[in-house]
Amino acid sequence: MKPQARRFLFLLSSTRRLGNSEQLAYCAAHGLPPTIEQHWVHLQDYPLPHFVDMRHNGAYPAPTGNVQLLLDATLAATDIVLIAPLYMFSLPVHAKHYLDYWSAWLRIPALNFREQMQAKTLWAVVVSSGSRAETQPLEATLLLTAQFMHMQWGGLLHGIGSRPNDIQLDTLALREAKTFFLAPKATSLAAALPLPGEAQAARLP
Repeated sequence: MKPQARRFLFLLSSTRRLGNSEQLAYCAAHGLPPTIEQHWVHLQDYPLPHFVDMRHNGAYPAPTGNVQLLLDATLAATDIVLIAPLYMFSLPVHAKHYLDYWSAWLRIPALNFREQMQAKTLWAVVVSSGSRAETQPLEATLLLTAQFMHMQWGGLLHGIGSRPNDIQLDTLALREAKTFFLAPKATSLAAALPLPGEAQAARLP
């Protein structure tokens, strides 16, 4: 079987346009070969209904509207890149809301969502006003998400910036961005963030 051509889905989750994280992501994407397709989505342009946890209250409804659009874009991609400023040591609301819907998609049997996701790679581009260490809670969230979905973790590209265009002064991040997507930083997550026991690993979030 012919391998699927790589297709990057860039999910912008900041409430600002052309913010520091978006600029850093554009720099990283510029390093991709022209043969790789890129699809850019501003999550705030595709608002999702409030997520309701229905795990114990019946079946989740079939996706429609923006939910279906983002699901289709997710499944069509080989690589998913979450682009985010660091908000209170975590993801912005648009990114977290999108990931919450993964829990619903997992429970729609016809989708076989986990099976379709396990060959993909998850990446992150994050800008904060402080050190790389401040991103650890956010990175742990995405590492565990990738591990649970049997996805590959590509890595997190970090830059420093607070005011508009500050990222242009972070020469180290801009240099790292040029080759960031050329190879995932890790192929296995078991050693990086092992879950506390097989029973826990079998649980759906």
